[in-house]
Amino acid sequence: MYNTTIIGNGNLGYNFSIALEKVDGFNLYQWYGRSWNGKKLNKSSINKLSELKKADIFILAVSDSSISDILKHLNKNYFVIHCSGATSIEVFNNFKRAGVMFPIQTINRRKNISFNDIPFCIEAKNKNDLELLKKLVISLEAKYECLNSKQRANIHLSAVWINNFVNHMISKGKKICLENNISFSLMEPILKKTINQAINYNPDELQTGPAVRNDK
Repeated sequence: MYNTTIIGNGNLGYNFSIALEKVDGFNLYQWYGRSWNGKKLNKSSINKLSELKKADIFILAVSDSSISDILKHLNKNYFVIHCSGATSIEVFNNFKRAGVMFPIQTINRRKNISFNDIPFCIEAKNKNDLELLKKLVISLEAKYECLNSKQRANIHLSAVWINNFVNHMISKGKKICLENNISFSLMEPILKKTINQAINYNPDELQTGPAVRNDK
């Protein structure tokens, strides 16, 4: 059994905590969050980094900007992993054991996610820790791809375009409908078709209308 500590109680940290209570081979040992809004969510919850105990794995489920600061408080011999797409494994320069497990998905606390629907990009400093990362991802019933930091950064960039920008365009389209008393449900067929075709065919060959005509 691998004692696993989560650092961060945001959306990803919360979903990891739920998953680790159900998987085989790994257990939720401690769970750190700066603030619990007056109520800790789990008996393993702590709010001081000084309360951290030695564990087999430390998962940093925090913002990219917080990673370096958190690392200052951790023993350099610990096995520590972050979950960032844009942060290189080089951030662990002073650590002997380190890795990355980046989920290619938006994470929401309002709905418990199923990790078996999420692919992870994983990387580790050494072969043994990479195998341990694989075990962790498999225990979550998730899929994984071994990618280096440069590849992962490009995956992250692609995900931003596909998720954030597409969602922004959909939001704009929905706003037009609502402002003109039109049911957005009329857009559902074309929205589903657009996404499905983008997955199954070359999007460059599917552009239609004003965009492909280059209307001014």
